[in-house]
Amino acid sequence: MRARCLLGVLVLVLVAVVALRGTATESGVHYTFGTLETLPGHAATEAAHGVGMAMMELSWAAYEPARDRFDEAYARAARDRLHGYETAGLRVTLGLGLHYPPDWVLAAPDSRFVDQHGARSPGVNLVFNQRLRDLARAYLSRLARDLDLRRFSAIRLTSGAEPEVLYPAGGSYWAFDPAAQNGPGRPPTLAPNPLPGWRPGDRSVSTADVRRWADWYVRALADVVTWQMRELTAAGFTGSYQILTPGVGSRPAEYDRDIAAYLPDSITGVGAVWHLLYASLPPDERIVVYVSSMADEPGRAHTCEPGDRRVPLDDPRTGAWPATRWLARVAGAHGFRLNGENPGLNQPARLNRHYADTSAAGMMTASVREMVSCGFEGMYWAHDQQLWDGTTAFDRYAALIAQANGTQ
Repeated sequence: MRARCLLGVLVLVLVAVVALRGTATESGVHYTFGTLETLPGHAATEAAHGVGMAMMELSWAAYEPARDRFDEAYARAARDRLHGYETAGLRVTLGLGLHYPPDWVLAAPDSRFVDQHGARSPGVNLVFNQRLRDLARAYLSRLARDLDLRRFSAIRLTSGAEPEVLYPAGGSYWAFDPAAQNGPGRPPTLAPNPLPGWRPGDRSVSTADVRRWADWYVRALADVVTWQMRELTAAGFTGSYQILTPGVGSRPAEYDRDIAAYLPDSITGVGAVWHLLYASLPPDERIVVYVSSMADEPGRAHTCEPGDRRVPLDDPRTGAWPATRWLARVAGAHGFRLNGENPGLNQPARLNRHYADTSAAGMMTASVREMVSCGFEGMYWAHDQQLWDGTTAFDRYAALIAQANGTQ
């Protein structure tokens, strides 16, 4: 039965790879493939079939359930998992889990973002609150002591409030807690709010002032990312920093439009202004533009073109590009490397048919096609569990890996 299934998978892959151009066979490039939340029981099998990277995600809440009280059993299990991946021959990427904060952190004063309507976020505010960063620093220091960050090839960086570099969802603007309004507790590396007291929609200021405020708002996300990089580097980490950025976000034309309209609730509110975010990061060769939404638009051409780097970021042509192509262009503008992942199952559910599609148009083959055409260093499949539970097939992923790396 397994032989029959494998034959079917190989037939599908042979059809699918017709669309894979510029693979390792032709270019000499070797792509590093991984999976998200890699299952330890399958690590050796995956390594034997071309997977080179595991990924493990931690939880701040589970690691430090009370202030300065760390769960030794949880740390030991994390060490064992790391050792298992290494024994299987895999390199390892770490998810810090800052977006899973303990209840005692959330109970701290001013722990949440506040938007212009007075709503409070569910997630923790590491962007504007230095006291919360200090608490997170203690967690990161303990994590570094327990696991030795030199053992990790990459670390995934987020805003701390969300699993990607974003403000809370909804499209409103989350800069109205006391510290964000230039009260006590603002991180010293973060510039002061240029318009304290001003709220989106208030037309009593110029659009030039609105732009200064909007730029400051996006750069605050860059500040929390840069803060994490400093802390982790000081703790001994020497690998790559994956900056998790989904979707096309607000490109130059959309950003200009929102500013001219005095910042209505929109995608700009979540901070997804990728051309400005990446321009605000330090010129560090370890930064990776990480596209966390590869192949997220079924039916659209997702490949990059050789001339893309000559297209200015504010050229109207970029307005029609999907996320991977746009973020690849942003990466090229700053000399950053590229990596990424597909949307996971049910993220959102409307993509589930695309996720499970075994044709050349399906999410898995489309993701590999994007990786190759856009010059990524590799990709991760989200998630490992679905490669083994019947949702999709590891055999198919392995065959695509072999095709991309010229080992089939």
